[in-house]
Amino acid sequence: LNEIKEYDMDSIPVVDVNNKFLGVITSNDLIEVIDDELSDDYAKLAGLTSEEELEESTFKSVKKRIPWLCALLILGLIISLVMRVFESAIVAVPAIVFFQSMILGMGGNVGTQSLAVTIRAISDEQITTKEVIKLVFKEIRIAFLNGLLIAVISFVVVSIYLALTKETVNPETAFNMLDIYKIAGVVSISLLLSMLISGFIGTIIPIVLQKMNIDPAVASGPFITSINDVTAIVIYYGIALIVFSYLL
Repeated sequence: LNEIKEYDMDSIPVVDVNNKFLGVITSNDLIEVIDDELSDDYAKLAGLTSEEELEESTFKSVKKRIPWLCALLILGLIISLVMRVFESAIVAVPAIVFFQSMILGMGGNVGTQSLAVTIRAISDEQITTKEVIKLVFKEIRIAFLNGLLIAVISFVVVSIYLALTKETVNPETAFNMLDIYKIAGVVSISLLLSMLISGFIGTIIPIVLQKMNIDPAVASGPFITSINDVTAIVIYYGIALIVFSYLL
């Protein structure tokens, strides 16, 4: 492929170890192979075991999709179990539940972005170990800076929202502006940490899979998102548990 791209050739000869002519590979052959590989990778990123064909049966399509769905179901149950651990924090400060989806969504988005960039980068067989390490640190820096910006914005927005809607932090206590700032702080810090860790996870998992000779595309978007959801839940409610421990 590199020779065809570099020298703008339409075909290249294929020989064995004894330089005996075996055949010819044309650019059309390579395009077809690359197209099949990209389609397969796209299917895996969508959470499928392989690419689906329009003409295949319903049963065959279900068979391809169900393995990942079962795996994601297990991860979803893990998220529920983790939330059960932090039930006391949720009961004490029910207002924090309002922002859970925002924490999970942002972490999942960052992880998916890092995953896509990393898979595209490491698909180049000429990439060096030094360049891979550089990519990891670059994605971490990007995730941190994005997380910092989002954290600042969320602190302001959450504070204004809670103040305007007069949401009580604890149903058994009076309205308290200090507690509102604490909730906003928990949300913003959780966003920063979850986005930072999600960026790292989305970058490092496909690299590790490649080192294990496993197709990195199997680290599908839904799979990465579910792992990041578990991480974000622990971070969010863990911080809330620490900050509002006096209410427990």
